[in-house]
Formats: sequence, C-alpha cells, structure tokens
Amino acid sequence: MPALRKAMDGNAALVESIGNFAAQVEITLLNNATGKALAFKEAVTRKMRRMRADLAGDSASPLERLLADRITLCWLSVHDAELRFNQSKDLTWKQVEFWQRRIDAAHRRYLSAIRTLATVRKLALPALQVNIARKQVNVVSGSGE
Repeated sequence: MPALRKAMDGNAALVESIGNFAAQVEITLLNNATGKALAFKEAVTRKMRRMRADLAGDSASPLERLLADRITLCWLSVHDAELRFNQSKDLTWKQVEFWQRRIDAAHRRYLSAIRTLATVRKLALPALQVNIARKQVNVVSGSGE
C-alpha cells in the first residue's frame, strides 16, 4: 500500500484516470450501449467529447466542466434507455411502464443538469454599471430587467 500511495502522490494523471467515477460510469454505459460495435462506440465517444467541449466552452470553471460532464453522461443515459426500449419486442405492460419510468427519470436528470449549468452561468455573469453624465444606470446582466 505505501508503494501505491507513493506512485499516486506524484502522478495527478494516474489519480485522475483511476479515481474518476464519472469516467468509470461513462465507460460502463458506453460498453453496455454499444456492445461489440466498435465503430458505433468510437463515434459515440467522439460525439460525447465534442458535446462536452461545446458545453464547457473555452474558459469554463471547474464547476462548469463538471456540469458539462454530467450533462453528457445524462445525455448518454437518456438515449441508451430510449434505444433499449425501442429495440425491445413483445413487452408486457409492466415492462413498458418500467422502461417509461426509466426514460422519464433519466430525462429529468438530464434536464436538471442542463438547468444547473444555465443557473451557474447566469449567477457568474458580472453586473454592469454604466454612468452617463450625472445619471447612473445600473444594468445586471442576465436578470431580465
């Protein structure tokens, strides 16, 4: 155990790759969703990487990057559930209800992550103050005023 601690102490990349639960969940979801279809897996991986970068943007805070990861993971979860449901044949009503609840729950988590990122960005916008002659005008960005 001391050798492992020593190896990890000086290697942030190793800690990140091994200790990243979100990445482990993503790998598991990807493997379950794509099976042995390597081209499909590679395409979905690239799409998620691009989506994550688009959502985070160029100057994302650590929180925004975490939320971009979460949105991307939730996107995969929603579409995996939709795909599995639509590929299922001869389902009972109970099974249909199960899949609909699963899809709805995944969709709620997806929308919640999107709303949270939007809220974080809205709260991070700086207030703008404009002084014109002797009159002062205060404008708060993103507040709808």
